[in-house]
Amino acid sequence: MPNFRGSTNRRFHVALLVLLIGTLVLTACSSPETELDQGVALPAETATAPPTATMPPATPTAEPTEEPTEPPAPTLEPTAEPTQEPTATPTEEPEPAPTEPPAETDVLLNGDPAWQDAIHTYDGARMGVVIPTELNIRSAPTTDAPILATTFARHTVTVYEMVTNPDDGGRWYRVGDGRYVSADYVAPFAAPPPDETFSGHWVDINLSSFYAIAYDGDRPIYSAIISAGRDDRTPLGTFNVFYRVEDETMDSATVGIPKGDPEYYYLEHVMYTQYFKEGGFALHSNYWTPPSQFGGFTSNGCISLLKGDAHWFWDFLSEGSTVHIHF
Repeated sequence: MPNFRGSTNRRFHVALLVLLIGTLVLTACSSPETELDQGVALPAETATAPPTATMPPATPTAEPTEEPTEPPAPTLEPTAEPTQEPTATPTEEPEPAPTEPPAETDVLLNGDPAWQDAIHTYDGARMGVVIPTELNIRSAPTTDAPILATTFARHTVTVYEMVTNPDDGGRWYRVGDGRYVSADYVAPFAAPPPDETFSGHWVDINLSSFYAIAYDGDRPIYSAIISAGRDDRTPLGTFNVFYRVEDETMDSATVGIPKGDPEYYYLEHVMYTQYFKEGGFALHSNYWTPPSQFGGFTSNGCISLLKGDAHWFWDFLSEGSTVHIHF
């Protein structure tokens, strides 16, 4: 008869052993799953940590932006220093230049401030006017020197420099190459303000003072005594030089005064003639009127000049130059 109890016990032990092994297997399987879950949880926390690590870049970016803002402060200082030096230098250089002409004028005219208002010529000379009725022009600054010419009251002269006679201390003005007049008889000549000015080279002719004053724009640069037309024959107004003849022959028959008329004239070698109005009106030299009679109405309508002055205006004016005549 079979031993069922032994068989049953073995089966029981086998089953218990299988159950124990299964329990161990389950236990072993359950513990790795827990570790995997923890392993996943850890990376999840470390993955969320990097976003918080992105905050520090805000700090480094703030620091560089503050550093560039400071360099402009030093760049302003170097730019301010150069701009002050150039502006200071030009303003100081022109100062000495104007201070030299007054010193030269003091030497030239013995410090007389009245000469500051006299007409200044292109070459640095001054225009003066003769005071006495007659004034001799001599070859040296002494009364013992030969007389070269004689000038007259109200005539203008160009004063180049003042010289002193070493023997008697007398003051003389040089009015040309080797030409001298006593400084006691010459006063500065200042141009009266014109009633109108023009551009370029032009001449203002005043029939009240009998002076022709040359202008370069609004600057007077030369003056000369004139003679004008009798009986209001010199036209008034503003004209332009339209025709010039260096050595002219003037025949009054060409302007309506025929031969046999008491006012007929025929003049050869009228030098430096510049016509400014139809009818024969011109500026020109005049050798037939005594120089002592200049400064009045003696002509037939033209503006008469001494030969030296006529030559000067010939070189100064040209066709198109303005001639302004008024009282």
